[in-house]
Amino acid sequence: MTYTSELIKKGEKEKIWAKYCGYLDLSMEEYMQIQERLLIEQFAALKDCNLGKHYFGGRPPKTVEEFRKKVPLTVYADYVEFLKDKKEDDLPKANYRWARTSGKSGRYTCKWVPLTDGMYEKIGEAFLTGMILCSSSEKGDVQVETDDYFLLAMAPLPYISAYMCLAISDLIDVKFIPSLAEGEEMEFGERLAAGFSKGMETGIDYFTGLASILVKMGELIESGKSGGKISLKMLKPSILGRYIKASVKAKLQKRNVLPKDLWNLKGIGAGGMDTDIYKDKVEHYWGKMPLEIVGTTEGGLLCMQAWNYKGMTFLPDINFYEFIPLDEHQKAKEDPSYAPKTLLMDELSPGVYEIVMTNFHGGVLLRYRIGDFFEVIATEDAEIGCKLPQFRFFSRCDDYLDLRNMVRFTEKTVWYALEESGIQYVDWAVRKEAVDGKTILNLYLELEEAEKPSLTTLKKKIKKALTKVNPEFGDLEEIMGDDYLSITKLPSGAFKNYIQSQRDAGADIAHIKPPHMQPKDQQLEKLMKVG
Repeated sequence: MTYTSELIKKGEKEKIWAKYCGYLDLSMEEYMQIQERLLIEQFAALKDCNLGKHYFGGRPPKTVEEFRKKVPLTVYADYVEFLKDKKEDDLPKANYRWARTSGKSGRYTCKWVPLTDGMYEKIGEAFLTGMILCSSSEKGDVQVETDDYFLLAMAPLPYISAYMCLAISDLIDVKFIPSLAEGEEMEFGERLAAGFSKGMETGIDYFTGLASILVKMGELIESGKSGGKISLKMLKPSILGRYIKASVKAKLQKRNVLPKDLWNLKGIGAGGMDTDIYKDKVEHYWGKMPLEIVGTTEGGLLCMQAWNYKGMTFLPDINFYEFIPLDEHQKAKEDPSYAPKTLLMDELSPGVYEIVMTNFHGGVLLRYRIGDFFEVIATEDAEIGCKLPQFRFFSRCDDYLDLRNMVRFTEKTVWYALEESGIQYVDWAVRKEAVDGKTILNLYLELEEAEKPSLTTLKKKIKKALTKVNPEFGDLEEIMGDDYLSITKLPSGAFKNYIQSQRDAGADIAHIKPPHMQPKDQQLEKLMKVG
């Protein structure tokens, strides 16, 4: 039995809370001391390897200030030569686990990120922090037990979510349904179905994943298409009793069976930009508000809400954080040679910032731009007694379109797909839109005069090409069993008329054409205007 499992068994809730949620009680000074101490330890960990020498030169920095002056801001392209093919020759000597995430079309097929033992352990600790907070109702409230059942709804290895599951199973005796070993042999949908089926017998205490998956499952159960009706092969006393109780409860309330009738979840942790969109639906179906958690392959779990479900707080011992103010980000976007200024956690005020992080615990990413905007919504949270800045996820940076936090499109990705489709077109624009509570990709397309396919044919060709260029898009539709692409045909001459109207209005040359990615409502209205 692990140390933490022993604490749980003994009911040592104060010790558990202090260890895993105590960061919420840190003063800003204490928070920054942890950040500085762990960053300086990084200098020693990296100084003798080729990657460290590349960024530090002949002498590693000694202070935070020297580090920020000496090491430039980086992106994944700066590490490709060090990390491609998962080679470790240029990295510090360590035991590595390799996690992957989507790459950038035309440059690399995927991004590989090495995780040291220290990073892996911290991922597990942060995961447990999320479990505690998503099931707590006040400070010090620890509901986690060693016999809890955790629905396995995470991606398989080598994705970071799989490492999270493995890391927390090393920390406490949590029971995944299906088991981690069984889950690795199943496709995502099969694994999810097996988990819900097993959960009818064991119960389900925790879920961590996408809010949209919970909503989808809730809709299926309510409609009776999945989980809402019991089969003969499931007629075990425990299952039958659970179903009868759920049916009676639903009948008394004059509605169909909902997931919350079948299971009484202790907590839900949800990642992705759709968490805020779907939180009310999740609570409706599952009887529990999802706790928002943000994690990345490159940095592990970064931040999460507390028990009041308001702002998120960044954990102090996962990465070193810097923040690029929005105006500095814009300057750098307009002039790539400009080095944007960064602020530290204790220098922030309400506003939007691009996040920059440096791995702790032997990780190799330095002053790394993950491409996300966060908004500081408050400098503290008096309600929970937290003296640290409170954040919400704002958006992806630049030209990324992030769909369900599973698929990322760039302007180049869409362009490649259109070329691959063989469709003759004049120009295009694309953006995410909410249709009936679901986020989809809407492609606005002006076709050449000679190109006259039906909308069905057009959509079929483009969807096939999108899946070829970005396989994750096909995975998304297969996993969710839904349609995430809409095509809107623009009238002939749409872009020509738009450009002429902009010229007539005296627009700057940079604003003559509408953007390909995420055009605004008024830009689309102008494009769709006939004549």
